[in-house]
Amino acid sequence: MRKRFAALTGLGLFLLALCWGAWAWAQADRGDAEIAALDEKVAQFLDGISTGPAAAAYQQLLAGSPLAKESEALKNLVDRTGELRDKYGEYRRSEKVAGKRVGSDLLLLKYLYKCERFPVVWHFTYYRSPPRGTGPGVEGSGGWRVVAVRFDTDLESLAR
Repeated sequence: MRKRFAALTGLGLFLLALCWGAWAWAQADRGDAEIAALDEKVAQFLDGISTGPAAAAYQQLLAGSPLAKESEALKNLVDRTGELRDKYGEYRRSEKVAGKRVGSDLLLLKYLYKCERFPVVWHFTYYRSPPRGTGPGVEGSGGWRVVAVRFDTDLESLAR
């Protein structure tokens, strides 16, 4: 009797793990596609600031974002971005070093912007608003928008 119970318990746990794994894999696959689309947009931005005027790259990145309306803060960020080449050398390449989903409607992305003399860490926060009149747990229907963008040279933050 105990052997049969142990076998059924083991089979039940195996089936539960199999179902949970399939669900988690499907969620990760959906999330990976969303992150990949945003990753392409960020890669275009980082290439844009290295080859052309930073203001044009920001305009494309922040289309539809509330940050596009913050003229003084945006001007300051554009000016600081324009100084990257003088401070850290020529741009070589960039690499995504972290992508984290916080809930279903917030994404935090980090990139290493590799320059000739020193790397720079870029932080991008994307948000999409959930649809109106729905309860918790329902996926957002709006498009992803940048709600925060910044850069620094705190390389130790990459290890946290």
